[in-house]
This record gives sequence, C-alpha cells and structure tokens, in this order.
Amino acid sequence: MPPLRPPIYSARDMPTPYLKLSRGLRVLCLCPAVWGIYIHLQQANAIQGRDARALMMMKSSALDNYVGILWCTLGGLWSFWLTNNLIRRWFTHYEPRPAMIRLFTLAVIFWFSVVSFVSYFGADEPIWPWMAICAILAVAQIIQTIHFRFRGVYRLDPQRNPRGVDPRMIILRTVLIPGGVVSFITMMMLLHQNNTRPSSAETLASTGATAIAAINAAKQIMGSAQTQVMILILTSWTEKGFHKRQTFRGTTLRLLPPASAQFAFTYKFILGEAPSPRARESMGPRIREEQEEHDDLLILPVSDTYEDLSYKVFKALEWSNKFKFDFLCKTDDDIFVRWDVVARELIELGPTHYYWRGLGYWDIPPITNPDNKNIDNQFKLGVFPPFVAGSLYIFSRDVVTLLTYPGPRFFTKNEDQNVGIWLYSYNIKPIHDKRIQQWDVCENDMIAKHFSDAFTPVESMHEMYRNVIERRPLCEGFRQVYCAACYSCLGRSNHWKDWGVACDSVKGITNLQKNGLYQGKLTVDIKDPMPTLGARDEWILPGLLTDTSSIYSDSDDWARLHWAIWTTDPVTTWQPRHFQAIETLFVHNPNAVLIILSNTLSADFFVDYTRQGYRIHILAFSKDLLLRRKWFFSPNTEDWLKRWDEWADAGKFFPVHLADYLRLVALYKYGGLYMDMDALWVRAPGDGMTEFIGADMSDYDGDRVWTLDDKNTYLANGVMRFQRGRSMFRHIADSYFTLTNYDPECFNCGGPKAFTMYVKAHRATLENNGLRILPREALYPYNWKEIEAALRPSKNPEEEIQRVEQHGIGLHLYGKVTSKKAIEDGSVVAAALKVWNLDIFPNAPLSSPTLQGPDTLYYPVTSASSSSPPSLLVAPQGSLLEKEPGTFRGIDAVFIRGIHRSASSSNAPITKKAAVIITVQEGFIISDVSAAGARRIEMDLGENVTMAQLNTALSRIRYVPPSSSSRIWDGSDQVRIQVSFGDMQRELTIPVVRRTIKA
Repeated sequence: MPPLRPPIYSARDMPTPYLKLSRGLRVLCLCPAVWGIYIHLQQANAIQGRDARALMMMKSSALDNYVGILWCTLGGLWSFWLTNNLIRRWFTHYEPRPAMIRLFTLAVIFWFSVVSFVSYFGADEPIWPWMAICAILAVAQIIQTIHFRFRGVYRLDPQRNPRGVDPRMIILRTVLIPGGVVSFITMMMLLHQNNTRPSSAETLASTGATAIAAINAAKQIMGSAQTQVMILILTSWTEKGFHKRQTFRGTTLRLLPPASAQFAFTYKFILGEAPSPRARESMGPRIREEQEEHDDLLILPVSDTYEDLSYKVFKALEWSNKFKFDFLCKTDDDIFVRWDVVARELIELGPTHYYWRGLGYWDIPPITNPDNKNIDNQFKLGVFPPFVAGSLYIFSRDVVTLLTYPGPRFFTKNEDQNVGIWLYSYNIKPIHDKRIQQWDVCENDMIAKHFSDAFTPVESMHEMYRNVIERRPLCEGFRQVYCAACYSCLGRSNHWKDWGVACDSVKGITNLQKNGLYQGKLTVDIKDPMPTLGARDEWILPGLLTDTSSIYSDSDDWARLHWAIWTTDPVTTWQPRHFQAIETLFVHNPNAVLIILSNTLSADFFVDYTRQGYRIHILAFSKDLLLRRKWFFSPNTEDWLKRWDEWADAGKFFPVHLADYLRLVALYKYGGLYMDMDALWVRAPGDGMTEFIGADMSDYDGDRVWTLDDKNTYLANGVMRFQRGRSMFRHIADSYFTLTNYDPECFNCGGPKAFTMYVKAHRATLENNGLRILPREALYPYNWKEIEAALRPSKNPEEEIQRVEQHGIGLHLYGKVTSKKAIEDGSVVAAALKVWNLDIFPNAPLSSPTLQGPDTLYYPVTSASSSSPPSLLVAPQGSLLEKEPGTFRGIDAVFIRGIHRSASSSNAPITKKAAVIITVQEGFIISDVSAAGARRIEMDLGENVTMAQLNTALSRIRYVPPSSSSRIWDGSDQVRIQVSFGDMQRELTIPVVRRTIKA
C-alpha cells in the first residue's frame, strides 16, 4: 500500500500549548469574509424587497450582491489556506511567541486592507473590492507556495513520498481552479443580468407611472376636467437643484388654480440617474426624504448631465405619453411661470391640434464659440429649423405623440433645438410668445422669467410671487435694465437688435444674416426684393411717394400708410357716410396717412380735413399713368392693363376688378393698410407690425369648393394690412389679371376668391411667415345679409356697439347692399357714427369744437373667484385685437371734434396754440411726454398745432391704477383732462371704475 500523502496544509506539528491559539488565528482570518457575506446577504434582501421609488442603492442589484458573496467565500478560503501555511512555516522557523505576533499582525493588516478596499469602491459595489482582495490573496498564495516548497527548511520525506509534491499542481488546485470557477460563474451571472434586468431607474420610471395612474389619483389628471395639463419641470441632483425645487413649490406652483370641472393638472420634477456615486451618496437620502414628503419626483433611466439634456427631455416626453391630458408644459426649476395666466389661456383655448407655443427662433445657426456651454458641433446643416426656447414651451397632446413616435432620432446638445428638428418633418411651426424670456430681463406681462444663479444680483422668486399675490406689477422691485427680446427698448441700456437679430411678430427672433439660411419656405416664396427710396426717384406725391417706394415703406412706420380707392362719380355716389368712414379712421389713428387712388375725385376734395392737419392725399390714376409708373407685376399684367378700354366695355364688373387690381399693386409696391370706403373703424389695430386680412362667411354652398374650411370661410380683401414686397400679391395678379385668365363676368374672381384660393393652397407657409387671418367678428361682425338690420333702429344700439368694439376693430357696411339704404337714427351704425365722428365734413351737425370722451372709464381686473381679491388685467403688449386697459381708445376715445368754419378760401393748415393738462386723484397717467407715470401731466404742444396733432397727443395717454403693497385699489378714481386749443377751453372729468372680470 503506497504511503499516504500528507495534507497540503496541516498544523499537526504545532506544539500542544499553542493549538487553541492557532485555531483562534484561523478563525480571525475568516472574519472579513464572514462579515462580507453577511453584509451582502442583507443588501440583496433589501434590494429585492425595496420600494420601486427608492433612491438609494440604485447601482447594484440583488444578483450583484450574490456574486459578491461568491467572491467573499473564495477570499475566505484563500485566507484560511494562507494562514495555515504560514502557521506551519513560522512555527518551524521561529519561537512560538514571535510567530504568534507575526500572525496576529498579518491578520490586522488583512482586516484593514479589506475595510480600505470596501470604503474605496463604496458600499454599493459588492464585487470589485472582493475581486481586488482575492487577487492579492492569489498572488500571496502563489508566492508562499513556491517559496515554501523550494526554499523552506521543512520538506516532505522522500522515502515516504518519493515523487515529492509538484508546486505547480498545488497552485493549480488551490488558486487557478477555484479562481477560474468563480470567475466563470461571475461572468455568466453578470451577462444574464445585463440582458434581462432593466436599470433601477427604469424600474422607478415604469413603476412610478403605474403608481400615479392607480394610486395618486389626486395628482393624476382624470377625465372629468375640460382642460387637462401635464407639467414637466427639469431639475438636477445638485444641492442647488434641491433648493430650487423647494422654491419652485413655494412660489410659482402655488399660482396654479385648484382642480375644477374646467381645469386639472399634474406635475413632475424630472431627474436622471445620479451622475456619480458621490452625488448619490450625498444627495440620495435628501432626495428620498423629499420624495416621501412631496411625491412629485420622477427618476428616468438617463444621464443627469447637461450634455445629455436632449435625451433626458425625450425620455420625459416618452414617459408622459402614457397618460391622458390635453396640453403638456415643459419648463425648468429656475423659471418663474405665471401658471395662473397660462391656465386661463389654455382653458380659453380648449383642446386643440398641432399646438406648439414658446419664444420663437427662426434661421438660427449653431453656436460655434468654444467658450459657450451651448456650443454644438454635431448639427451640420447651416441653420436650425424653427424652434422655441426651452425655458417654457407648450404642446398639445398630439404633438407629444408625434415627438415620441418609435424610430431613430438625431440628438443635438440643446433640447429646445432638438424639438425643432424632430417637428420639422411634420411641418409643425411654433407659435411665438414673446412673454416667455430666458435672459436677465423683466416685463410686467411676461409669463415666464428666468432666475439664474449667473444673474447679478440674484433676485428671488419669492418677491415676484408676492408681487402677483398682492396685485402689484410683476416687475415691481426688480431690475429692468436690459431690453427683453421683441419688446420696446425705450429707456433700456441695450437693444436686442445689437445681437444681430430681428424680431418678427409671428416668427419671433430671426437671424438678420439671411444669405443661404433657411427661410421657412416650403412651396412658395414669401417676399420679393424691392427697390429702396432713391435720390433720383420721381415723386408722385412730393415728399411722400415716388414711383418705386415711399418715405414709410422701409421704416418701422410702414403701417401709417393707408390706402383707399374711389372710381365712380362723386356727384352721384359720394355720401356723408363716406366722409364719416374716413373720420372714424382719424378718430382712432389721427397720425395716419391716407392715400385715395381715384380717377374721379378732385385734388381739393378733402380740403376741410387737410386744413385741420389730417393727411389725406388724392393720387390720380389712368391707364397711361399706371403704365408709365410701371404699376404692373409682369409682362402679362402689363398686357392686361393695356387693354383697359376693352375690359371696360366687356363687363359691368370692371370697376370692381380694377379696384381689386389697384390694391394689389399699391400694397405690393409700398405696403400699408387698405380699407374700403364703406369700412368703419371702432378701434385702431393694436400694433403696427402684424400683417393681416379679415375672414368672412359665405352662405352659398357652391363656394365650398374654394373656401378655406367646412364653415365656408373666405378671405375678404376689403380691409387688410401688409408690408411691401409680399409675393402673394404678385402671384394673385399673375394668376388672374392676364389676357388668358381674366373673366370680365366673374365678380369676385380677382378679389376674395383669388385671395382665398391662394392662401388655402399655401396657408401653413404663409401663416408661419407673418400672415394672420382675423376672425369674422374682428372686421365683419355683420355679414352682407345682416348689415341692413344694423342700419335700422334697435333696442340698445350703444350696448351693441360696445360688444362690437370689445371683439373687433372694424365694421363693414357692404356698400353694394347698403349704398341706397338710409342710416336711421337709433341704429347701431348711427350710434357708431355718433360716437366716432370729427364733425368736419360739410353739413356736419356740430360745428364748434368740443372735447369728446367717455362718460366713465372702466378699468378691467380679473378675479378667479368672488372671494379672492381682483388683479389688474394686463393685455399682451403688441396685441392686434386686445385693448390695453386704461387706454383712451375705442369706446373710450378722447379727442377734439368739430371746427370753426372759416370763409377763407386758403388751403393752408389751421394751427393754434395748444396745451393739455391731465390730473388724476389716485392712479397715474402715462404719455409720450413722460415715460414714467405721474398724477399730473402738463403738455405744452406749442404755437402752431393742428387739430390732428392735438388729437394724436390725446390718443397716446393711458391711465394706470394705483399700485401699493400696503393696500388693494378700492376700484374708483377720477381723471381730469383740460384742453386749450386757440380760444377753445374745454374740460372733461372722467370717473374711473373698476370692472371685475372672471378669470
């Protein structure tokens, strides 16, 4: 029988007194491994049973901890074998006491090493520290095995074991095989986990979504509200992000109206995964407590770094697409949002389609400055498609679905530009809202203001929240040094034009460098290059109009130009109502310049008005004059003009067609506002920028083939305003006023039908490039069938006029229908002419000058409920149809009417010394003379002042109610206006009354 091979590691030679102590040392070497196994078992059980919304231990899974236990076991085995071998070696070479000291010291060093590795890798890393410990133990095992077998004093007896013990076999059996088995098992387990387990953050996202839908019913949007809004607020794992969320909850979120049958909302702060273990360890417990307290955090399986912001936003939109809502609002945790205003506007808008609103940008190239954190080197197409600022944007529900539709996506660095890229293929263009700003600016009508840590000094959301709650102007107490984009820069230290951009009323911020840049053109060109005013141009109207341009056409005052046409004999067709129509224009816009194209009116037909300073010019025309001035678009339209006489004999509608043609040429060459002579104004358009045309409804079913929609909407060219060079006018003229296309018997083919068909074919492109179609009530509150009733007496004509003025700016009389109908006393039209008349025209009932103004100025305020204090109503600046509160315009117009008729035949303007004194008891008056509000304003207009200049000054005054942090305005005040004009002395006292309007 062969001799037995002794155990690889044995302590049989240990002296008897030290047997118990040696066993104790063996137990000590196992303590770190046992401790590691216990800790990782606890962590594995905690992970398996933890709440899916927990914010700790997100990096390691239960399987990770089981793999860690495997490596702990291997480390314990190797440390036990190493300790046994060292006991045999050191008790052979040393005295027992020094050997015991060495072994105990080694055990302490081993424990310290284990603690150091675990601390370095972190408690959430169960595998790496024990792999490192095992690697060190494996190297030590190999070294001691080789050294013990070849150089140690103790060797096996060759007679009892003649073959000896091969150290390579010992290393294979004790190191390579156990280590290889454990490594293989680790590899298989981790590969399985990588293929099957979602990240903990993804589990949080999916589980959180289920929890919201099933559990958190109070915050989840349900189907009962008419308008349902989802709010996503981007935030971060930083200390600043934590404090910003607290501020956001305590200020701007409190402005959201309570849930009701009309409105409901839910909101979530959006975070990614912790950007680093340090961030998770430092902020994780606080964020977990925050989630337990507020339950409004959403952790997504994405990076939380700024470089991955686009992907973070996309995952947030993807998550939100699981729920039912009407609108989604995305903002940041450092943006103060007027949620009360946003909610009110979304309720008024109601559920809609393809809605995308924000601070618009067009033709913007990528940032290439390496010092700018928003530098983008990935986008290679020159300029970005239209996009909006990321500070706040609003989507309708269908846009969110389109954005998250499965498929490949291109991600740039900046999320706002990314959204524009994704929506470009759907031909969805943003609705520009300048009230959303992202710079260090403040305007009282803003709905989104940025509060950045980079602003100096740092201002507080709490102060702005108090301004809103206490009914003060939004920016009271805030710096208003810098000019907000697309706002007036009067009195500010800079101008947004200095940035190299322009501001379009529809697009928003646009790049001035147009060469080679995206223009938003899809199927049609928008504007043609036009000649500028030259020194050698021939004057048609001296000092005003040349054959190529006008003094206003290329300036910011282009909208001062007004055009009208008169082609019939004034002896038989001109009526007092036509004078009165012109007077309604000058009542509301005394600074207007009216050019009437006429081949029948004499040059001094409006001498009574020009003597009062009103600018009315008669521009005579004929076939020869039009051809000489090149009032045509192309050789085709030139040939059509040359056959004028033939067309006049061919059909009864030629005067109408000629008027249709002339307005096309006038607006194309010079720009401005065209108005029919039967168009009455009830209020001036609210801005001088928006290009518009009015809509009306046809009641002929046969028109549905060319009208805009199923409501039979068509575009009426009776009132419209455009800048010069609009290609639309050239296309319309070239499509109809040619030898081959002209039909003398078609009444509206060159007018409403031509406009409607062209806009219908290119509507999206035209609206995205500045065209605004006004609703019917804006310019045509009565259609051609209803207008006759407006000429007959009615029960409350004054109230009806107020309704018309509240919703629109004009009133059309449809001269073809009403020219032979009398305007009866007590009718709506008569009431309008009574209020808005200058009484200058011949045979006017009032001749002596007087001061006209409202009996009472009603200042509108809003109140969400009867129990809440009212807040001042602020109309959007630059709004076309909305009347700014406190202005003396429309039904509240203040002006001088009536004249002293003189027997003098001189056509020279009548000028007089004029002065205006305005006092107010409680509030303030603002005028061009004083940029700041004052309780008393004195305007000395000078010696040579015309009636038009005096009325221009009066039209610009505005009342502002008192603003005090200590009390709320009691709703009453009094404005006193004293006017002297030559020997005329007039005084008007106007009570101011607050009128509460439901929000």
